[in-house]
Amino acid sequence: MSISLLNNQSEREDERVMTVKPANNLRIMAVDCCEHAVAALNAVPSSHLLSVASKDSPDFREGSDIDLIAIGIARYPVRRLFISQLRRIYPNVPILILRRERISATESTEWIRCEFILGDQVNDNDCEIVRAIRGIMPIQPCAHLQKDEDFDTVRDVIGALAEKYSDPTLDLAAVAMKMRMSPKRLSVILNKNVGVSFRQLLRNIRIEEAKRILRLRRYSVKEVASRVGFADSHYFSRSFKEVTGVNAGEYLERSSFLG
Repeated sequence: MSISLLNNQSEREDERVMTVKPANNLRIMAVDCCEHAVAALNAVPSSHLLSVASKDSPDFREGSDIDLIAIGIARYPVRRLFISQLRRIYPNVPILILRRERISATESTEWIRCEFILGDQVNDNDCEIVRAIRGIMPIQPCAHLQKDEDFDTVRDVIGALAEKYSDPTLDLAAVAMKMRMSPKRLSVILNKNVGVSFRQLLRNIRIEEAKRILRLRRYSVKEVASRVGFADSHYFSRSFKEVTGVNAGEYLERSSFLG
């Protein structure tokens, strides 16, 4: 969509932006946001925008001077895992999730709407940031709201993994059979189009579930590894550290401390 079309905002939307009380020098990192969303975020008064792609992960530096992270409309339903990684790097930075949604039940057109994920640490700017972003929402429909042709396939794969992750024998061939496609075709969809391998996707889903179980503080690390489908507890420990940045024992201790 051209910039000239992006500037064709409705008068009502322009008036709403002008009435926003600006966050003071709000520094926004827009991740995988289309030009339409970037234009809207740039309309937030006193904001400074850095637009990056998730593939440029070296730009995600711990301790970077960022007030808000905005994550664009997902081409594929795998954002939960990506958000978990971002939260590890920026534990206290509010995250803005852009999503498709109808304005009302009677309207068929999907607009860009949002929700916030706030950290558990006190941040005096949270309310000001939320007010500023609400002033530009919702964002008008654009071509980027269209789902990729393999969106439903990826969604079904994630559903299958969420259902069977605890089975240590679960593999690409089994899921491909369930999806009624060849393992090669499924591998291409995940690797080439989504940018993640089947093994990585399964491992990350298992780690996310392991984190949930560890927070219950009912099982040992070894028991949790078995419950989420890791036949080798040493591989589980190594994978947990790679995904979360801490080992499972430390995560369990932190959960116990937070009570």
